This record gives sequence, structure tokens and C-alpha cells, in this order.
Amino acid sequence: MYFLLFFMVSKEEALRELHLSDKEIKVYLSLLMLGQSSVNLISKKASINRITAYDILNALSERGFVSYVIKSGVRYFEAVDPTKFIDDLKEKQEKMKEVLPELHSIRASILKKPEIETYEGIPGLKSIFNDVLKENKETWFIGAPKMLDALEFYFPHFIKQKRKQNIFSKVITENCKGMKEYKKKGPKKYVDMRFIEEKIKVTKIIYAGKIAYLTFSERNSVGILMNNKEISEFEKMQFSLVWKIAKK
Repeated sequence: MYFLLFFMVSKEEALRELHLSDKEIKVYLSLLMLGQSSVNLISKKASINRITAYDILNALSERGFVSYVIKSGVRYFEAVDPTKFIDDLKEKQEKMKEVLPELHSIRASILKKPEIETYEGIPGLKSIFNDVLKENKETWFIGAPKMLDALEFYFPHFIKQKRKQNIFSKVITENCKGMKEYKKKGPKKYVDMRFIEEKIKVTKIIYAGKIAYLTFSERNSVGILMNNKEISEFEKMQFSLVWKIAKK
């Protein structure tokens, strides 16, 4: 019996769960016992001064715990049926259930880890370029000149197919003779190329919410493909900053 009593919730504790202060609880419980009453009676019953009781009653009225009527110019307050609190909680619960899928979706988008894939060798790098064609979206390159040599047999096919699909590209590359010659050959309809003085050793491709990093060497060419919209947008912002200062 003692065990059961220990875990029983008091009415004061239950009302605190509804975010009522101790004084508000006193006033509400006094009003429940009195029934419809004036401020004077309520303040005496709750052992609270009249002005404080009046302020509390108005606050409780605004929050739906108390109602009132005016008789002969005097305001009489009455406690709302406690069952209404259960109904209000059920209504809030139903509203919460309605938006839960959307809230879960927002949380999932933040917690979702980037999908990262690694490709090795020239065949692996070709897979990344084939994915660029598959996504069929505008593409932003920071291109190492070495890429053209490493993919000398595949790259013409890639460019031909890219033009066929009307995929437009922005390219930032090294300010060197070879890349300037390459720019002259490329139709402006499909590519806009700018140059920087710094040496570029790693090619970066930004497209369709993805970022690819490619290195080219005789022994070990490696590509890393990351699928993450937030990181992709950040990389595009970085690209735009360099684009503004790059030479045409």
C-alpha cells in the first residue's frame, strides 16, 4: 500500500505539468472548490492578496483555465472543467502526429552522412565521367591539365557526348598554352573557361549535388565521389569566388 501511495501523483504535480505556477495552482484549486466567485472570495480562499489574485485570474483566463461572467458590473470567475485539459492535450498530440513525418525528414536530412565512393585506375575515373553524363546537369570543373593526357582516348568521347546532351560547363584551369589552345577549340555554347596562375594537381567536378576529386598519375589514378547536397552547394560557392577573380 505504501508503495502505491509513493507513486501516486498529486493534483498539484499534475497541474505543474500544465506549466502552472504554485500561486496559479492555488487560485485554480480554490476556484474549483468555491464555484463561480468574485475576486475577493477567491483571494481569501487562496490566501493571496486581491491584486495578485486578480492578475492571476486574468492570466488563467487567457490560457483557458478560467472563464468569467459579469453581473451588475462585478466579474465572477469560474474554473474550467478539468476534462478540457485532457481534450487539449489530445488535440496537441494529434497536431504533433500530423507534423512528425516532416520533422523526421528534417532531422534525417541533417543527420544523413555523405555517400562516399572511391574509384581506382583510369577505368574508375571513366565511371565518374559517365556519371556526369548520366546526371545530365550543368557541371563545374576545376581541371588539372594532366587530365587531358591521362584520358586522351576517352575524353574526346566524353566531350562529344556532353555536347550532344547540351550539358554546359564552367571550367577553371591553369593559365598555360595547352589549355588556352583547348579553349579556342571548344564551342562557347557548351563551355566557359577561365584561368588562374596557380598550379592545379587535382581535378574537381561539381554536379547534381555531387563532388568528385580526381588525381592522375602513371602508377595510381584515384577518384573520390561524394554525394551530399550541402557540401556540393558549399563547393559551388567556393568555385564562384575563384571564378570572379579568374582570367577570361
